[in-house]
Amino acid sequence: MSKSVNQHWVPQFYLKEFSTPKTRHAQEPQVWIFSKQDSDDIDRLTNVRNVCAKRYLYSPRDESGQRSWEVDNKLQCVESLLAQIWPQVASDFIDLGNESIRKALALFVATTHVRHPDNRRVLQAIHQKIVESFDELPKNADGSLNVDRFIYKGEEFEIDSSGWESYKKWDEDEHHRFFAETIRAESGNLAEILLKKRWSVVIAESEHFITSDRPVGFQHRSREVFGIGTIGAVVSFPLSPTRILVMDDQHQEPANQYYPLKPDNVGAFNYGIWHAGTRFMITGRPVSEVLSEIVGWAENEGYT
Repeated sequence: MSKSVNQHWVPQFYLKEFSTPKTRHAQEPQVWIFSKQDSDDIDRLTNVRNVCAKRYLYSPRDESGQRSWEVDNKLQCVESLLAQIWPQVASDFIDLGNESIRKALALFVATTHVRHPDNRRVLQAIHQKIVESFDELPKNADGSLNVDRFIYKGEEFEIDSSGWESYKKWDEDEHHRFFAETIRAESGNLAEILLKKRWSVVIAESEHFITSDRPVGFQHRSREVFGIGTIGAVVSFPLSPTRILVMDDQHQEPANQYYPLKPDNVGAFNYGIWHAGTRFMITGRPVSEVLSEIVGWAENEGYT
């Protein structure tokens, strides 16, 4: 398996589906991107290989200083599997109840979420909070923690502080290794949660839907703070410009169905995708057209 230095957190085979119709079947498909940041170009046309990628994103240095390709190899295996069926996923009516297809899609959505580079910054912030919190606890004469257990929500947990000093001093390589390990450890757990939800697909007659640099979206009707496993959490994922996968907990409704898009809801869906993105939207359509639909929907809903 080839060793890719420029590693994509959103795979190129997926991005290709959202490329311009003129370049979609060319050797170098291109997409329009529109940024949320004032420092970026307002919008620009670019090759999919230039989108959603960082050098060595999943290949941290090991303790000997050598690059580890283990996690990137596993991610490439997932991508290779999904790339084979994606033309059908993107444009056909696949059986959402098929166990093999369902597991493959759940794993793909899960890995797409956990592999995002923003999660590395989140993990580093959590590490810093843990260090700051534990540094306020009682210390022994040698500076080590003088605490061997704590109680959380009525449950008692033991603390092994033998590696505390090393943990406190984690450098960039150690944070990078932890991020890569988290991808491997958490993707399967998240996929299991997604498999328990009710699945459906919203389909458009023509190419309406966009995607973003963070295509997995989360919503909850009544809670601002929630997790993917929280009852009522809705997970959405654009499959192609004509299909969006929706995973919810409405088990009283029919499962594994395809629902036609209501024309008035185009702006709502694309706003949700745009809002979930970290930096930019990705589309094969003129950006002005997409924005007009979003603004039109927002004005109709009274948001402007």
